[in-house]
Amino acid sequence: MSLMPKFTLLLVALALGACRGGTSTSPPVHLVLDMDFQPKLKSQSESSFENWTDRRSMRLPAEGTVARGSLPDPILMPDPKSAGRNPDGSWISRNPLSLNAETLERGRERFDIYCSICHGLSGRGGNGPEGHGLVGRRWPVAVPNFHAAEGKDNRVANLTDGEYFEVLSSPVGRNTMPSYAARISVADRWAIVHYIRALQNLGKQ
Repeated sequence: MSLMPKFTLLLVALALGACRGGTSTSPPVHLVLDMDFQPKLKSQSESSFENWTDRRSMRLPAEGTVARGSLPDPILMPDPKSAGRNPDGSWISRNPLSLNAETLERGRERFDIYCSICHGLSGRGGNGPEGHGLVGRRWPVAVPNFHAAEGKDNRVANLTDGEYFEVLSSPVGRNTMPSYAARISVADRWAIVHYIRALQNLGKQ
């Protein structure tokens, strides 16, 4: 028998021997590491890095840093420390975002996604059987109405543009309303305010 068939038989015997099964306490041989072993810290784990005295593996951002693209626009947000206000502390009375068909459509789209579930597509809020939003109908507390109700003092309908913007920008939400600060961009918040005004104008007709 020539050398080649003998070598082939040897390889087959070795392959069959490798398939015999059984357990081993030895770690597997990693010919290709595929990033299986990395010098990393897993989330929620403890760190032994001596410079991190709090032992946390999940680090907070460096003080004073902002995410890329997150610097406040001085036109849309004149006072970055207080959303909806001018640097002198007064409420922004006029929406700084240009009003056009594209902006209004964007505001409608964002309103329908984030606001209508509670306030209803009409923006009339309410609760119980007369509630306009799906959540409002099941909510024990009345959801604010953006429209001036006849015979009622509806403070929410008379808020300035800046006050609406501030509610949308609150990092902790307002009353039973959750926070949308991280979910809706600054420009989209102003677009929603434009759409709320459009709903109010339609309600007067």
